[in-house]
Amino acid sequence: MKTLKPGEMKTLVVGLGLLLAVVVANAQDGFEVTGRVVDASGGGPLAGAQIVAAGGTGTVADRNGAFRVRVSSDDPHVTISFLGYLTQTLTVSEGQTDLGTISMEISPTSLNEIIVSATSQNYRSDFKGSNFTISPRDISNTNPLNTEEVLKTVPGVNIVGDMGLSNRPNISIRGSWGRRSRKILLLEDGSPAAPAPYIAPGTYYNPLSDRVQAIEVYKGADMLRYGPNNMYGAVNYITALPPQAPELRVKLVGGSRNYATGLFSYGGTWQNLGALVEAVHKKFDGFTDNAEVEVLNLNAKIFAKLSEDQSLYFKVSAQFEDNQATLSALTPFTFRVDPKQQPFDAEYFDMRRYGMDIIHKWLISPTMSLTSKVYASDFERDWWRQVTTVIRAADVQAYVGDKIFNERYSYLSGLTFGDEDYVRVGRITDGRESTTDSQWVFTVSGIQETFEADWQGGGKTHHFEGAIKLHQESYRDRYLAANNSRWARTGNPTSDNKYHLWSVSGHVRNEFNINRINVTPILRFEHIEMYRQNVLAAAQDPDTMSPDAGKLHSSYNVVMPGLTVGYEISGGEVYGSVYQGFIAPSKIFGFFVERNGVLTDPLEGENVNIKPELSLNLELGWQGSVLDGRVSGQAALFSTTVRNFIAAGENELFMQPGRVHIRGFEVGLAAMLTSSASPHSLRLSLNATMLTSEVLEGVLQDKDMFSTVVHNSATRQEFIDRVNSNRQAYELYIRNDRG
Repeated sequence: MKTLKPGEMKTLVVGLGLLLAVVVANAQDGFEVTGRVVDASGGGPLAGAQIVAAGGTGTVADRNGAFRVRVSSDDPHVTISFLGYLTQTLTVSEGQTDLGTISMEISPTSLNEIIVSATSQNYRSDFKGSNFTISPRDISNTNPLNTEEVLKTVPGVNIVGDMGLSNRPNISIRGSWGRRSRKILLLEDGSPAAPAPYIAPGTYYNPLSDRVQAIEVYKGADMLRYGPNNMYGAVNYITALPPQAPELRVKLVGGSRNYATGLFSYGGTWQNLGALVEAVHKKFDGFTDNAEVEVLNLNAKIFAKLSEDQSLYFKVSAQFEDNQATLSALTPFTFRVDPKQQPFDAEYFDMRRYGMDIIHKWLISPTMSLTSKVYASDFERDWWRQVTTVIRAADVQAYVGDKIFNERYSYLSGLTFGDEDYVRVGRITDGRESTTDSQWVFTVSGIQETFEADWQGGGKTHHFEGAIKLHQESYRDRYLAANNSRWARTGNPTSDNKYHLWSVSGHVRNEFNINRINVTPILRFEHIEMYRQNVLAAAQDPDTMSPDAGKLHSSYNVVMPGLTVGYEISGGEVYGSVYQGFIAPSKIFGFFVERNGVLTDPLEGENVNIKPELSLNLELGWQGSVLDGRVSGQAALFSTTVRNFIAAGENELFMQPGRVHIRGFEVGLAAMLTSSASPHSLRLSLNATMLTSEVLEGVLQDKDMFSTVVHNSATRQEFIDRVNSNRQAYELYIRNDRG
């Protein structure tokens, strides 16, 4: 060990002193400040808010909105920004190191369709009536495999899943027919998401949960602001906006049955421009054999503040799907034997969808704005499905032959069969299996202008909203048959129908505020014109003289008034609403005529006179918080009386239009179990729905009950018991004089 000489010791002490002086000087040159950033209206944390100190030091708020940043003593200013909110610059001092809660106001140029107000409440206060919000935090905490997983937590919503990735969700709201969500309005960032929301509203496209930031479910009279099929409710998927700070994100997830998800995204906000590009790939082997699915989604979006009074949003997206989908493999017997068996290995579903949204908002004045929206989508699918039949399990090998039996039905070997054990197999014709293709092509586009204005009266601020929309959709529905092989991917057309629709619609709405009471009347109108043309029949008719030959036209008008009244109470609001809803006549029943009270196909030259399904909707509810905010939520009683009820279910139509009454109660509550001072949070949620429905009049025809369905003794007895328990509800016919 070396011993320092006196001169060297002096030099070392001087050096350490100078170093310490520099450190102290630097420490005195700045100080740290802390704070929490929240939404001014809802009080929820703004996770990801950007905090920049003068001089360039910066950070982002954590999931609770909290931040810590170092500030220079020479320039003690902090700028806080978040996309869609007004930027704030604060002057701080060494004596004020805790800035407390910083409330940020949504910018007047923000867009309601895409900006999610951060709130601890599970509802939007600017939507009058019943609604439910699944927040970004809830989705992040859940990390759902699909959107159905989180929608199940919404009161009034019922989900019946039949696809592992919820590619085609079956969403029911307040007792609506849930098959392919046909009787609700599905939106993505406020624009129609269904392939054709009027003619064919089935949800054969659904956004992947990985790119969904929040979900809003609308019910009540304010539903009339959003579009057709407003009788029961709407679901609006809000996709992620560009992050505040530039960010590269990679997400990889794996699971059983070869489930895999990969997400890549890059985006950020630079000055007044935010941009984001995303790619999501999902793969899953399904819950049965021969049920693989693969989905790829690509999207890009830009949000720009053009000036102090203008903003622009632009989004493009594409989704592709390959799916070995089948809906006909199982019978009760095969499900009991082995529920994973799926012998139709040649079935194939192929889908692609392109979408575009452009939204521009202009602040005409501090109290008036005009929002312009253009949307368009292009959707195409092919669904090749084997032609099948149901036979007794004991006859399968003899019917399909040894080769097919050994390849796809060998699991039946050695089993003992009863007389009511059936198996679905590929139909054999001339020793071969066959296939068919259901081919759909859709194009949808529209433009909407929305004017909003705040005005003063009686010392209160009131809000007016008016909108008008032009919308068009076309739909080509082809059906091909291939009799030579189950693997065929082309065939002969057996039907080819062309549909086209255009509509003009709009609404006017005014929110009157009178002390603690708000009264919001709304009026929506729709004018729809559409036609159907059997182009295959026209092509085969040698006497066809015009490209318009065979067109069947239909047009109708609908006026829908609504009213919501709310009363502010401590911690929330009680409200009631009433409105008329409607379901647009789709291709299922849009081209019937009603003759002597009975729906039937039109005669040549006869005008279509079908009317839409209409409803009287009532609700009475509460939303807010109690126990000093520790318990929050909402509850509602609702009643829906539908008249001219036609589409009841899959292959179930009221040939004499019916009247149906649905009533129920729904509640969604959340209790915070930890204190606000705790660094952790634990919340208990409760959502429940109870409803009952009653057919008041009408004659229902079920085309599947005694045709495609093969009954056993148990199901036959079940049907007989139902008939006998309510004999006046059924019309029975006898086959011969012996009954």
